Amino acid sequence: MVKVLLLTNTIAPYRIPVLNRLNTDNEIDLTVWYLEERERNRHWNINHGEIQYNYECLKGIHYYVQKMDLGVHINPGLFYKLVKFKPDVVMAAGYDSLAYWSALLYCKLFNKKYVVWWGSTLESSRVKNGIVNLIRRSFFKMTNNFVTYGTAAAECLKHYGVDSSRIVTGYNTVNIRYFYEEYKKYAANQSVKRNNTTQVNFLFIGQLIERKGVTQIIEALKTLDSKNWNLKIVGSGPDEMLLKQSVREYKLESQIHFEGYKQQEELTSYLLEADCLVFPSIIEVWGLVVNEAIATKTFVLSSKYAGATKDIIYNKRNGLVIDPTDTKNLIEGLQWVLSNMDDFKSNWKVDFSLWRKLHPYSYARSIKLSIKAAISGKIL
Repeated sequence: MVKVLLLTNTIAPYRIPVLNRLNTDNEIDLTVWYLEERERNRHWNINHGEIQYNYECLKGIHYYVQKMDLGVHINPGLFYKLVKFKPDVVMAAGYDSLAYWSALLYCKLFNKKYVVWWGSTLESSRVKNGIVNLIRRSFFKMTNNFVTYGTAAAECLKHYGVDSSRIVTGYNTVNIRYFYEEYKKYAANQSVKRNNTTQVNFLFIGQLIERKGVTQIIEALKTLDSKNWNLKIVGSGPDEMLLKQSVREYKLESQIHFEGYKQQEELTSYLLEADCLVFPSIIEVWGLVVNEAIATKTFVLSSKYAGATKDIIYNKRNGLVIDPTDTKNLIEGLQWVLSNMDDFKSNWKVDFSLWRKLHPYSYARSIKLSIKAAISGKIL
């Protein structure tokens, strides 16, 4: 059995099903060390009882850089813990933490394998100067193998010189079966179907920060001739007051509603009641709310800058790809949704090939393949 240690920044509830699945593999002895239990920009509830693998939240000093939307973690004694723990394979969730470099040093000194769970894309990389690029390339050269969030993340690695033979492309996911089962229960209880006079219910879920593109959505909505829509904004963040001020100035208070932050279990009802998720992120590694929307028969107006868009949005079938920085394109996307929502609802079918790709089992298998490839020196 291979002793695998995953180092990652924080406990993310959506990641637990994937790690639970990986933990059931009889060839892998999994332990997870979290650099911090919960980063300051996260308000989600963590159900520790759901975690079925060995884990520990490390002691340390923690900061959150709002401008970079980045947690900074200093975990003294980590290298000593690694030497004492003696993992065969260390998997790190990136390169942007001292902990990940300490783990890399441990692997090089003790001839252990190092795997990186990589999510960044060329679009989502916020720092692209020459020095940082050199650091990235150096880090990647010393890494044995990679498992990615999707195609765009794999292309990012190749751009920085990583050979495709060292990359296993996985697909970032949540427990989509839960969302689909909730959708089926909801649909069974609905006696009223959409008709041509019913307004389109738009939904945004996410942090209210600049890179999420909420400003662009509000600016586009105010120009529409049709008033046959409403938008619920679910989330909180430093831009909340500015966004509310814009809504008041445009006299859209009757159509745009701020719902505040909601826990994961509360989001399902919003997705079920929505017709279209607006996902206008300007910078986004993946965007797991897209997975959740697809599982609840919710159309997605999806930013081309998000990793999820490239792999799981099929244009005009389960979503529409838009450029949130192009006002004309964004308006056209919103108008298309207003004109075609009834056709989408009546023709929607479950795409089981897509669902198999997004099942936690599939992602856990990709991680296992990357670990085995690191040990054997080849993709299996």
